[in-house]
Amino acid sequence: MKYIFFCTAILAILPGTVILLCRRPWIRWAMLGLNLPLVMFNTTSINFFSHEFYRGTSRGMEISLIYLVALIILLTFALLKRSKTFLPDWGSVLYLLYFFLSLPSLARSENLLFSFFELWKMAMIYLVYLTVYQYLEYTKGDFDILLYGIMIVVGVNFIVVVVQHLIGYYQVPGTFPHQNSMAMYMQLAGMLFFARYFNLREKRKGLLFLFFFALASASLLRTYSRGAIACYPIAGLLTLFLSVWHRFNLRKVYITLFLVFLGLVGLALFLPRIIERFEKAPESSGQTRKEFAIAAINMMKDHPLTGVGINNWGIKINPPYPYSKHREDRHYKEDYKDGIVETIYLLVGAECGIPCLTVLILWFGYYWFTAFFLLRPLRKSPLFYVPAGALGGMTGIFMQSCLEWVLKQQINFLLLVTVFAMIGYLNRHRKELLAAAKMQSRPQKERT
Repeated sequence: MKYIFFCTAILAILPGTVILLCRRPWIRWAMLGLNLPLVMFNTTSINFFSHEFYRGTSRGMEISLIYLVALIILLTFALLKRSKTFLPDWGSVLYLLYFFLSLPSLARSENLLFSFFELWKMAMIYLVYLTVYQYLEYTKGDFDILLYGIMIVVGVNFIVVVVQHLIGYYQVPGTFPHQNSMAMYMQLAGMLFFARYFNLREKRKGLLFLFFFALASASLLRTYSRGAIACYPIAGLLTLFLSVWHRFNLRKVYITLFLVFLGLVGLALFLPRIIERFEKAPESSGQTRKEFAIAAINMMKDHPLTGVGINNWGIKINPPYPYSKHREDRHYKEDYKDGIVETIYLLVGAECGIPCLTVLILWFGYYWFTAFFLLRPLRKSPLFYVPAGALGGMTGIFMQSCLEWVLKQQINFLLLVTVFAMIGYLNRHRKELLAAAKMQSRPQKERT
């Protein structure tokens, strides 16, 4: 049935493009639909050449409904002659460089098919990035529809979290493949909602963003993910500090006190389990992380320029390869199978080499610093909340990525590149936005 559904979706690409060409306001609803399949990502995607039991970051040539919708929207923009350059900013150049620096690792890959799975995923993620960026260019900054799509994902996920809690799950994954994946998504989404509510006076709409911020925060806490719980307060405090710096007033003081109260109530509800999670976590978990890190360093020492092969960690961590020999006294057996090093940075360095890892860090850093330098020029703009929320959220998930590799999963990467596209658009048009903000701040008579 999934193959039939996929073929039907492929056949719908051309008619879908024609419909959007004829009904251009529907492009906005298509962008809303771009995020909705994240609620049921596995159900709305199909893996060709699937290897479901492989312990790697990609297990098949995955084609999601998200990618098909993105392709329809991009084709529409191309036919409308509204498509911008394939490389809209320096961040996209760095991503392309990151992609090409992954290719030399193919020379060390034991299984080229597994490597192709990851390269395919990287290409599809860039497709979504281009779609979001070009949509913002087409609409001159319609951020709301993107946030509404993320809201729906957060809301549906929260309902599933409640059901799983009632069933008796210890660590709830929600609609995500793993609880850590869900925690990372909620961290970035929650900071965007928080910054929107805190920096704009929107009455009912503002309360909506506050409500979904609370849902995202509750979902994150219920995962009992130690990394996310440690990083989320840092992300929140950074966003709060930037928001207060943006425009200090009594309203923000009252909101801060109210949020602190809500946070204390929520913490009190979850505190016993959170303490239990930190205190009773098995020592073997921390030891395994250390051993994986040593194995990753061994791989980088062995092949510093190319790594051992993109998406080949699941092969190279096992016999007959020697990278886990330091575990011989406990686990290293002929049938030994194990997980992935718990940090995206060591994982990329081990699989693709140090040059590729360097560009990945530069790619992340480019958008982090771009968001930082957007704060001052957008200080009087209603769009200030975007870099403020993104900066806090990115800080949290980049720190969490030092402890967990789940940023490599499609769902988290798709949200991240959506935020990157938002930052890239703001950076490109910051002078126009600043001029518009100055015009709005002038007295009515002067503007007339």
